[in-house]
Amino acid sequence: MSFRSGDVFHVVDTLHNGVVGSWQVFRIGRNNQEVQKGIIPNKARAEELATAQFNATKKEMSASESRGSFFRRRRNSHRRSKSLGRDHWDDVVFSDSVSKFPAYERVILRHPGFVRPVVLFGPVADLAREKLLKDFPDKFTSPQMESQMEDGTGKNTKTSGIIRLSAIREVMDRGKHALLDITPNAVDRLNYAQFYPIVIFLKAETKQVIKEMRAGIPKSAHKSSKKLLEQCQKLDKIWGHIFSAVITLNAPEAWYRKLRELIDRQQQGSLWMSQTKVKQFDTTYKLC
Repeated sequence: MSFRSGDVFHVVDTLHNGVVGSWQVFRIGRNNQEVQKGIIPNKARAEELATAQFNATKKEMSASESRGSFFRRRRNSHRRSKSLGRDHWDDVVFSDSVSKFPAYERVILRHPGFVRPVVLFGPVADLAREKLLKDFPDKFTSPQMESQMEDGTGKNTKTSGIIRLSAIREVMDRGKHALLDITPNAVDRLNYAQFYPIVIFLKAETKQVIKEMRAGIPKSAHKSSKKLLEQCQKLDKIWGHIFSAVITLNAPEAWYRKLRELIDRQQQGSLWMSQTKVKQFDTTYKLC
């Protein structure tokens, strides 16, 4: 059975046909019902395959670069390896951003019991974040902007692109959604840390749609429709497993209402959560 990251299975036989190495499972669909029966590698075999895939991916990424540029890139990556920084966003998202996590984990369907962070992707994600913060300050807060205000700069400095886990937790403890501007790779890390963000992809299918959605914004916020569409297509292809939901952009007046309703539904619903309590991160630790 083929599967991808984020799929959920009910394991019914850990010794399929009396042979070690395979599990018989039922895939769990979006309605949390068993929808497909099949065979997947057992945990030990899955870890071997995941490690091999991880190593192959890292090797492929470095193969096209010279030795000098490779080590220079590694030094730069190490410098920001503990931050949710958005500098050089394209490079981080689509180049060397691979992380090694356990192949499988035991999960249980339940309500998280806390206000989940919200992450938006897509060609109008920046506009959506701005509107949510302005229209609903009692429901949404940006830890990045709060950090910026504490710095007393009021400017878009490098420090404003870094989010501490403790800052996200503080927003959640106040009963608000932490509205995050982070890379897709950081979402995987937040899920592993059991913050379980609501991740919504605002999807556009053409450059014309993007132009219509971004019409009338200040020149300072102008972005290339072509580049935004390319990013949108890459996100859809590479990072689909992290999306909680997708909104297809087609009517300028409708997507914002759909977004608000979708966030509320996601917050009220149950989700598959790890049965194992993750070791608490130090409050000074930062994710990338």
